[in-house]
Amino acid sequence: MKEGDMVRFAKWEELDSETVTNSKKWPKAPKPHLGLLIKHDKLMQSVHVLHEGSVLQIRPVFVEKAGRKDFEVNSEDR
Repeated sequence: MKEGDMVRFAKWEELDSETVTNSKKWPKAPKPHLGLLIKHDKLMQSVHVLHEGSVLQIRPVFVEKAGRKDFEVNSEDR
């Protein structure tokens, strides 16, 4: 991932308690939100994502680069 990429991510507050308590399940958490990657700070292990007009700071394990299917699904929903 690099700055300017479209990413999908999960918000910490929307995760269920089982996923939060077991860090092995973090990469498998559903990532329903789309945003724009602003900054990926590898040293501090945080990612800044622009989503709906606000910048969110998220753990990198909850962020993935968005693919073609993500854009096709969202365009059909509208």
